[in-house]
This record gives sequence, C-alpha cells and structure tokens, in this order.
Amino acid sequence: MSREIKSAPQLQVQNVAPNDFKDRLIKLIPAEIIAAYVSISGLIIAFAKQKPEAEKSHLLWIIILILMVLTPVYLIKVLGISKKGQILFSTIGFLIWAFATASPYTNDVLGFSFELITSVILILYTLLIPLFYKG
Repeated sequence: MSREIKSAPQLQVQNVAPNDFKDRLIKLIPAEIIAAYVSISGLIIAFAKQKPEAEKSHLLWIIILILMVLTPVYLIKVLGISKKGQILFSTIGFLIWAFATASPYTNDVLGFSFELITSVILILYTLLIPLFYKG
C-alpha cells in the first residue's frame, strides 16, 4: 500500500476507489519520524538525568527542529509522496505529536499544563484532518 493519499479524480482513470477516512488517517501520521522523536527524547531524558532541565530542553528543541526539516524530505525521498497538502499536514502532525509526547516546553497556558493542551490538540487534529483533507 502506497503512503500517498489517492483522491477520487486521480483514481477514476485507474478505476480504483479513493482512500477512505481510515486510510487517510494512517497516511497523514508520519509514524517513522514520530517513533524517531519518541526514541531520541526517551534517550535524552534517561541518559541526561544529571543535566539541568534547560540543557535537556535545548537538546529536545534541536531534535524537533531537525526532525521537522527531515519529515518532508523523508516523505518525498523515501515514501515517494508528492502531494504538498499531505506533506504539510504530516509535518504539522509531527510537531503536534512531538509536543504532546515529550515537550521541551513546560509552562502552563491559560492555567492548564501545556502537555494537556497539546494532547487535546493531538486528538482533535488526528481525528479531524482526515475528514477535511481528501488528497
């Protein structure tokens, strides 16, 4: 199964059904990049116990920046995805996943923890984007 989302006009020529909600949901999550971030952030947290929180936070910001730039490159070069919308939504999805799983930002926002807010955003984004983005 290709990771690029197939739209109805694109598939009419090939006589194949367009991707349904479940397929779009799976294809919009850059799982490999998220797995890399979760693994790297876990290593940073585990092996930098003696380091000040500021140093760990700076390193996590650097990793997020590197993986954010790597996400579109990976989607295009490795997975062969050419749709700009899918690349954009997957990159935004990575950022939301990163902040919801191991955020370097720890301040409260509007009286709520940043982790809580990003977790709610993650759930809503993951469920709503496939409804609106059809490819």
